[in-house]
Amino acid sequence: RIEQKDFFELPLSEYPYDVLVNSMVINCVTTPEQRGRMLTLCYNQLRPGGVCFLTLPKLCLIQSKFMTRSYFEQILTKGVGFELDSTKDSPKLAFFVLKRPESKPVQVWNEKFARMTTINKGKKFRNTFAVTLDQTEVAR
Repeated sequence: RIEQKDFFELPLSEYPYDVLVNSMVINCVTTPEQRGRMLTLCYNQLRPGGVCFLTLPKLCLIQSKFMTRSYFEQILTKGVGFELDSTKDSPKLAFFVLKRPESKPVQVWNEKFARMTTINKGKKFRNTFAVTLDQTEVAR
């Protein structure tokens, strides 16, 4: 069954989803904190072994003052707990296939996930896309 819902209002289900599609959504969420919350909710709404398809503009990862692709992947895996199943890029988009592990992941909390830190400096990095995580919301 296909459902359209306000993800932030969705209660945790006792029958988690097998698949979530988050296509060109995370970049429209207005704050880094809410983006982190969205990723955490995606993880928590999936059953173990469930898959999340995540798509966002490549510019969020290559022109942001606060983000790189590598750092975004660290947030997804070490911060939230996803397994990175595969990635693909088009000229303008970055695609991620994320899997919730069957067993509880070994997560390594890093305080850097909770704050925005300037990673890239210069005129080329005019984008302010960032994601921050709240340690109390991240699945353990």
